[in-house]
Amino acid sequence: MSRFYIPTFVFLLLVIEGTLFQIITPSHHDIDVTLVPRFLVVMIVFIGIHFGRYSSIVYGLVFGLIYDIVYTQLLGVYMFGFGLIGYAFAYTYKQIQDSLFFHLLFATVAVSLFEYYQYGLYRLIGLADIGAALFFHERFLPGLIVNVSFAMIIYFPVKKLFSYVQKQASLRDR
Repeated sequence: MSRFYIPTFVFLLLVIEGTLFQIITPSHHDIDVTLVPRFLVVMIVFIGIHFGRYSSIVYGLVFGLIYDIVYTQLLGVYMFGFGLIGYAFAYTYKQIQDSLFFHLLFATVAVSLFEYYQYGLYRLIGLADIGAALFFHERFLPGLIVNVSFAMIIYFPVKKLFSYVQKQASLRDR
């Protein structure tokens, strides 16, 4: 049963990121900022740190495809981006697994790279019509603050969940 905890949690984040977050976020008419949650990117980085490259790539590809099908017009953008993030940020060293600093650093870099990857691709094909400076100030910085805050909030609960799932897996393997 414990093997379904992580996919269920990641699926819940997918729903929160795509729907509930837009409802919860207050819209201020006098402030032009767009809060873009990238909770799945943060989770894929955390999965890569704790479970390795294979798991993070699988989670990235599967949930990226689901995200593409449900929320976007262009199939494959999120699937490729999430898979690439899963591949690039899978560092299973014990020093990294035990360090809040490295979790936050990798999550911050991953969210930054994914935001600019998505902006650049959408700008290239003509779906994004805002300039780079406007993107940076109205979307990138507020989104980065939201995502780093999310990474700080879930670090300890997710670390505890991962250790529980790994412990249960080792008990099953005996």
